Amino acid sequence: MENTTDTDEAGIDVSAPVVSRHSVTVTASADTVWRILTDIDAWTTWLPEIPYARVETPGPLAPGSVFRWSAAGMEIESTIVQVRPRERLVWRGYGDGPDGVLGVHVWALTPAGDGVEVSTEESFAGPPVDADPGPFQEGLDTTLARWLERLKATAEAVTAP
Repeated sequence: MENTTDTDEAGIDVSAPVVSRHSVTVTASADTVWRILTDIDAWTTWLPEIPYARVETPGPLAPGSVFRWSAAGMEIESTIVQVRPRERLVWRGYGDGPDGVLGVHVWALTPAGDGVEVSTEESFAGPPVDADPGPFQEGLDTTLARWLERLKATAEAVTAP
């Protein structure tokens, strides 16, 4: 795992065969969006595509924290690389083990008017992706757009009067 400090920018692998970037403006506070995004054990309550998600490292999320989850039929073990509360969350992990898909995922929150701009980007690499990147690109684009839609809906519902 790469080491980062609060001033370093951990990021995706821009040279990976699959890279996807999406963003949405959410009419909610950065605190609300951050709380929903970082409550990994509760992802299944607003992301029905994720059958389970569980943080395995005790305490607050920090570099080195590990969580396991399932998505798109893959069993995934992810490690937090960077945490800047209400601003940036980065993790990397393998779907279906070290010979599977290596994903690096970045979430960034930026103040925007009455809410927050939520940007997400992810890269996929590894033997399965190298062999046939097309379906991985299509799946990742769809998944990230759906995550943002669901995050927006969940955060705005919490914020609604």
